[in-house]
Amino acid sequence: MATPKTPVNPRMKYQVLAAFACPNKKHWHQAGEELELLPCEADFLLLSGKISVSPSTATAKADKPTKGDN
Repeated sequence: MATPKTPVNPRMKYQVLAAFACPNKKHWHQAGEELELLPCEADFLLLSGKISVSPSTATAKADKPTKGDN
């Protein structure tokens, strides 16, 4: 009997540091907004300094134990 797969949501929350236009929808995101993006969508924006990882996401990841921690 197969077990049902739980949907995986790879999106993470990011904080907008500098205003930028979304290339897909041509919508402007203002500084201070919080976005949910896929890793492939966020890579260029992170490298260019337009966004940063949201503090709520960063603390959630820090609280979660990793595989090697015992």
